[in-house]
Amino acid sequence: MKTSISLSKNFFFSPELRTRLGRVILFIAIGSFLIHLSLYTFYSYFLGMEPSGLLSSPINAIYTPFSFLLMYEAYLLLYYLQHSTTIYVGKQYEIIVLILIRGIFKDMTHLDLNQNNFLSANNIEFWYDLGAVIILFILILLFYRISGKNSVGVDGSEGVASSSIQLQRFISSKRILATILFLITLVIGLYSFGDWLLGLRSGEMLVSTPNLNAIFFDHFFTLLILSDVLILLFSLFYTDEFPIIIRNSSFVISTILLKLSFGAESGISQLFIIAGVSFGVGISAITNWYTRRKS
Repeated sequence: MKTSISLSKNFFFSPELRTRLGRVILFIAIGSFLIHLSLYTFYSYFLGMEPSGLLSSPINAIYTPFSFLLMYEAYLLLYYLQHSTTIYVGKQYEIIVLILIRGIFKDMTHLDLNQNNFLSANNIEFWYDLGAVIILFILILLFYRISGKNSVGVDGSEGVASSSIQLQRFISSKRILATILFLITLVIGLYSFGDWLLGLRSGEMLVSTPNLNAIFFDHFFTLLILSDVLILLFSLFYTDEFPIIIRNSSFVISTILLKLSFGAESGISQLFIIAGVSFGVGISAITNWYTRRKS
């Protein structure tokens, strides 16, 4: 157990690795953006072919670097899990907003600017995503503001009002969980990337626009549901305060709603996301209000 904790603390989630990984991902994102633009130019001007799918517009080139940046955000989510449950949940909300922003770039390539078709399905999806991003941005700011008023610190101690030994055990449990999640996420990421490369090699990804959310993040949020449940169970060992139990339970429900959004149709999907984040923010606000009244 001590070995797992040491690995989690000193290697997988060290500040040095986080900084280096951030720089590597940034260079990869820039390189992928330029490669995507080059492929669009090659197909359009040199081969004289009409590009389709991810190569249908140069705007789609923004989609590729955003995907790599989202992968780094997934790492940061696990990085902060061992430090702060609040930031960990907030990172979930940030990732879902970035996924929507990435989708907006795709929506832009399908916009129909003809007045007669202004309410077409593609146009409506664009406005759904745009409106959802604005609402979610406000909700996330509220979440951090509400949580910040009652946070104990960034050592993973929120919601565990127990002795120092119990607190250290809770933090150690989250470090072990973060390490296991990192390894599983790495396997899922490599498998998803390999599957994407096979589709790219066969030309399948070039002629149709794939559902890139299903390539990785659908599985990733399934993993986060299990993670949230384990965090809830870990907290029960070290605290029996009802507001904290409700708060941590609400995070499980919130993540489930976010996960359901990946399989829902446009419009319903955005509602699931807004409902999930709103539920987490609302329960956190009620918990903090109760804590202040009690103190």
